[in-house]
Amino acid sequence: MEAYTLPAHPDAVAENQFLQETCDIIGEEIVRMEQETGVGAEEERMVVVPEGLDSDEQVAMNLFRLKVDTLHQLARSRHQAYFAHLDFVPEGGQPETHYIGRWGVVKMPEMDIRVVDWRSPIANLYYSGQIGPMDYEAPDGRVKGELTLKRMLTVHDRRLEGIFDSGVVSQDAYLQGVLGAVTSDRLREIVTTIQAEQNQVIRFPFRENLIVQGVAGSGKTTIALHRIAYLLYAQRETLRPEQMMILAPNPLFLSYISQVLPDLGVERVRQTTFADLCMGWMGKNAPKLQLSEGMEDKLTATPQAREALGQVLRRKGSPDMKARLERWLDGLQETILPPEGLSFGGAVLMSAGELREVFLQQLRPWPLVKRIDELKKVVARRMNRACETMKERLQQMAQSRLEQLLATMPDGEERRARVRKLLASREERLAEVDQRAKEYLKGFRALFPPLDPVSVYRDYLCAQEDAQLQAATLPLLEKKRIRGEDLAAVCTICRALYGLPRETARHIVMDECQDFSPWQLLLLREVMPGAAFTLVGDLMQGIHEDEGIRGYDEWLEPVFGGKVTVRTLVTSYRSTMEIMEAANTVAARHPVPGQTLAQPVLRHGARPTVRTFTTDAQRIAALTAQVEAWLREGYHTVALIEKTEAAAKKLLRALPASLNARLLRQDDANYAGGVLVLPAAMVKGLEFDCVALCNVNNAQFPEGDVFLARMLYVMMTRPLHALAAFSTGEVSRLLEGIERVSG
Repeated sequence: MEAYTLPAHPDAVAENQFLQETCDIIGEEIVRMEQETGVGAEEERMVVVPEGLDSDEQVAMNLFRLKVDTLHQLARSRHQAYFAHLDFVPEGGQPETHYIGRWGVVKMPEMDIRVVDWRSPIANLYYSGQIGPMDYEAPDGRVKGELTLKRMLTVHDRRLEGIFDSGVVSQDAYLQGVLGAVTSDRLREIVTTIQAEQNQVIRFPFRENLIVQGVAGSGKTTIALHRIAYLLYAQRETLRPEQMMILAPNPLFLSYISQVLPDLGVERVRQTTFADLCMGWMGKNAPKLQLSEGMEDKLTATPQAREALGQVLRRKGSPDMKARLERWLDGLQETILPPEGLSFGGAVLMSAGELREVFLQQLRPWPLVKRIDELKKVVARRMNRACETMKERLQQMAQSRLEQLLATMPDGEERRARVRKLLASREERLAEVDQRAKEYLKGFRALFPPLDPVSVYRDYLCAQEDAQLQAATLPLLEKKRIRGEDLAAVCTICRALYGLPRETARHIVMDECQDFSPWQLLLLREVMPGAAFTLVGDLMQGIHEDEGIRGYDEWLEPVFGGKVTVRTLVTSYRSTMEIMEAANTVAARHPVPGQTLAQPVLRHGARPTVRTFTTDAQRIAALTAQVEAWLREGYHTVALIEKTEAAAKKLLRALPASLNARLLRQDDANYAGGVLVLPAAMVKGLEFDCVALCNVNNAQFPEGDVFLARMLYVMMTRPLHALAAFSTGEVSRLLEGIERVSG
């Protein structure tokens, strides 16, 4: 091992010795597990337990999968065996020493626990405790005692690089060191720096619904993912990863967060978007989904036009419209029935009264189209009986005529010819009965009006006295297409017509939850009634409030019946104090009622600046120079944010090729770092080392526009380390108070 200097600490030698011993044990356990499983430690192998195994096979496969998962966790532990050392004296007991790591390490066969998992009950002492009297909740009850040592350790492979003993100064220094690091391409896990308020969210009870209102940079997304890892650990006897679901705002965001769960040793969690989930439920019955340009339109629309559109979208997502559609669907089942009942060739297969009884009562548990299919089975059986009766009558008529013919005509060629003709006619008429019956059943569906989801949605809208709603929706429906805001309605219709697949999800984590409408959430709860929800969002970043909500009270009773807890995170860990103070000046101009401004953690950096230019060419030249300076300083991810996608494309063309800049688009599914040019609509939920606001003049972001002020706030809260703004012409008055630098 390469020589290095131990940290200057009285216990450095002892800590280093424990580290070397633990790394040896990890190596030994890896070899043992490789021999038991036949799988290499670095081999990316996911074990899937197939359906249909008997109980012994199921147990064997689950045990094998557990061993492979443990092997992969041990392999990761080699790079950081642990990150904390706790000494705890329980009341009436002996002193205990615990090392906390991302994964537990146990020396076999002695069952010597060298490292405890960060999700274990005793790890609460690290996340929530300070030196002195402490307690934690163990499986056997609450354990009281005294925490005598809380030590944060920086470990890399076999190197002990830092020791920080408990205390406000040392803890802040440790936290600032981690937060001040240059970011990677994707979101990172934060096991070593989880704060007390975040820990409470992560360990919130599994079966209870939770809404987390967190300011920009409070770690909402990250702790929601850590909550998944915690729940899978705490409920490992009964909960499988496949029963967890992450609902993200778009595929790009899923790519951005894709590394967090694997870094926490969690695989097989379902990750999707609301749109993909709904389209999957509807399957072959799903209409074409039009990728919405709504945010781009809103960014360039007048406040009046935006409000008019917002009124339509809010109605589309409201519980009231859901209830009205469901009442209309309930009435639809009566209007589609043939008013005269069902008959065939003079035979009454089902009277109008009986048809209503069977269809509206006996078959009511079935979805509407499935009911028609089930009704067809009943009618087919009656059709068979009716056909048999008709054919018996034809047989009798033919037999009577045959007997009459034989009795009245002498034997001879003429009689034989007439007999052959009579029998052939009989066979033709019998076959005609079968053919007519076949055609009747084949065309049975045509006895009812068209019942595809788009046609039904169109008929529903046409029946409403809402010209705005019709004008905003019908033109696209005529092309058999829908927008994202129509998904809840069309999915509800599809559920009524065909039913939706059974979902086995038991816990759903929803990010950017403020952008979801009450109807969307109600749909999720109805299709997955056994699932609890963890919803994380920020009302101050509610730039989709016309499609989502303006306050959590819109969910509390209508969606959850009051059975939901709201937790608030007010500390921002992402950006420096200087960046958050600048962003808060914008937020304070149009605050969300009842919401607290972000309180940045004590980490300093350069003050954000605004530079004004008379021409776009001057502005872009200065912007380029700033990006080059950031890259020279070693920053990895640099975002150049324009208001619209059109402006972003124009900027990309003007930038020098040497920057290797790349445009992020709405339909991108993969996230990568470097120099990124992106429209404002794309930035929410992402973070970067440095951010340049490319043109923040007063025409682009007028002072009195609440929506654009919120958008500007979102843009300003993306950087970890540096923020610079540029303007051609007069700077937006929303940015008054932020330092001006001459162009």
